[in-house]
Amino acid sequence: MAAHIAQGQTTLAWIWKVKRIDGTILGFTSHDQDIVYDDGDGDGSITFLARSGFTNSATASKSDLSVDNLEVTAFLDSESLTEDDLRAHFYDDAVLSIRLVNWDDLSMGHITIKRASLGVVKMSGGMGTAEIRGLANKLGTTLGATFGPICRAEWGSGLNGIDMNSKYLCNIDVTLWQQTATIQYDATDPYSFIPTIVYMIGSATPGTEAPPGWFVGGIITFTSGDLNGLSFEIKSNGTAGEIFTTFLPLPFLPKAGDAFVIEPGCNHTIFDCQNKFVNIVNFRGEPFLPGQDRILDYPNAN
Repeated sequence: MAAHIAQGQTTLAWIWKVKRIDGTILGFTSHDQDIVYDDGDGDGSITFLARSGFTNSATASKSDLSVDNLEVTAFLDSESLTEDDLRAHFYDDAVLSIRLVNWDDLSMGHITIKRASLGVVKMSGGMGTAEIRGLANKLGTTLGATFGPICRAEWGSGLNGIDMNSKYLCNIDVTLWQQTATIQYDATDPYSFIPTIVYMIGSATPGTEAPPGWFVGGIITFTSGDLNGLSFEIKSNGTAGEIFTTFLPLPFLPKAGDAFVIEPGCNHTIFDCQNKFVNIVNFRGEPFLPGQDRILDYPNAN
């Protein structure tokens, strides 16, 4: 490969392999014909498609370990990369490998240019542009915890396969708070839907209809219909016959009869922990710790 690159004339092509978190693997190339190649990652031979029109920008890696500025642009078509799949978050945190091969003699092997994950994706005019985040991006992740009135535990951590640091476990059994229901009417807006009656499952009054706000911050996971397998966070909820809204748009409009599993949300305050979930013994915050307002306090301030 080094000898070939040193020549005055080369037959080089870029190949991109995208591996989604669900295991789906897609390949693309800058060559005008498909390339079948085994990159040695253990995924076997992959067909890198030429018809998807993948191109990449120049990349710059700095010595200060800042995130690389590489972007990849591709046509959105119905056969390989669709806008609906991107909006459904199928490509969130997908692993991208960029390599250089000699399309005329693949036995020369390849040169690895970049291995990274997909970041922000922008879509316009049938084109999708994805930010490529290198390994240095993980160095910007905040580690550790700070003291404060808000609980640091993830709701349901410690059980149901959700595990975290042993000091910050919630220990709520999520399955006891989940319930199944269906969509009551065909949705007309990507941010809202109307379900059948849902209840305060898991609470001391499981047969009572859930009040407004019960599911705020909770998760709805569809189990049938076009949204089957997709999960969304609830922004607001009403009572029976009233609208539920989501923070992100639903990539497909749910239809009447579509089934889902829904669980209540936790706002990580001591009020929810004590009164909603009766789990104060596992509260992982410091609601009574004096705040910065005490600096301005003075005798007889009250």
